[in-house]
Amino acid sequence: MVRARSLIRSAASDDRVTRVELFFDLVFVFALSQLSHHLLEHLSWVGAGETFVLLLAVYKVWVYTTWSATLLDTSRLEVQWMLLTVMLVTLFMNASISSAFGAFGWLFAVSYLLVQLGRGAWMLSVGLDRTTHNHFVRTLIWGCMSMPFWIAGVLFGTELRLMSWGVAAAIDLGGHMLAHRLPGRKTEGSRVPLPGERIFERFGLFYLIALGETILSTGLAIAGNLEDPLIFLTGTISLAGSVAIWWCYFHGLEQDILEKLASVDDQFRPGILAGNTLLALLAGLILVAVGDQLVITDPAAHSNLPTVLLLFGGPALFLAGRGLFIRQVLGTRRPSDLVGIGALVVLAGLSFLFPVFLAAFAAVLPLIGVAVSDSVNRRRRRQQGAY
Repeated sequence: MVRARSLIRSAASDDRVTRVELFFDLVFVFALSQLSHHLLEHLSWVGAGETFVLLLAVYKVWVYTTWSATLLDTSRLEVQWMLLTVMLVTLFMNASISSAFGAFGWLFAVSYLLVQLGRGAWMLSVGLDRTTHNHFVRTLIWGCMSMPFWIAGVLFGTELRLMSWGVAAAIDLGGHMLAHRLPGRKTEGSRVPLPGERIFERFGLFYLIALGETILSTGLAIAGNLEDPLIFLTGTISLAGSVAIWWCYFHGLEQDILEKLASVDDQFRPGILAGNTLLALLAGLILVAVGDQLVITDPAAHSNLPTVLLLFGGPALFLAGRGLFIRQVLGTRRPSDLVGIGALVVLAGLSFLFPVFLAAFAAVLPLIGVAVSDSVNRRRRRQQGAY
């Protein structure tokens, strides 16, 4: 028992994110690339549904492994081997994304269940306190509830697989949003040791990696279309959108959230909200990445519904998720988010009249506006605090 308890992160442990955690994150760059490619190859409502189900599974693996590592002493070899083992299995899961609704659905489902249930069971042996131990027991119960639908989906064709895995994903998402509550059992979320500042830092680093994948996909699209005279314009527009999103997150959100978390005792609820928001922000980035690739590939094409939904839906999803998180955690509203979403809706309607490169330019403008508004407001608050 003493050996098991020694795996728990002590109060004196260094709070900095370790290299093994960042190394673990790298396998998800590949996952996000695979998800973007899957949506690009299956540009339909069914393809969007498939991509979301796959994204949810990938995200669940990352977020619960990250939380587990946050609770543990990552300098211990046992913890490092847990992360590397999950990384190996997840590599195969991510490799099967492109054929998850084809011949290798079994590989995706088996890898996902092996990680979720295996890691959850292993966490029960590391000497958790009673409240956290009970929480991990509940996560395993919820995982067992969704398991039959993941397995059944492997036996079905594409459409029925999507329905079965959709139910499984809904169960997993519902468990996450409900903090894995169970009937007749008291949930003590406020007593679960979720270090909000550190977990939010992990979310920020992961989101930075996701932005890096967006830039990588943009760069590859540019490299394949260098002969196009509009490539300098479309490439610049794509990068400007990524920079604006980066600015809105890391300059317009992160610092305010970290200051808030440092001032509250119960960091479990903000941590859950941050996790839910990150899922929406990642979905938005995938839409942005696919939209940018479509624009760079054929910038003079006339705007159609799929392209418009990708170009404007991604930024709108980002601003909506950011605005909701700010309201729920900081208790404030930022009109710039609502104004930005409104502008995106109006510009999306007008973009059907123009080529896609002009639509892409229009989709970036509200993001730049929100970024500028954040900077002005932050500077104003600092000036007011100086007096």
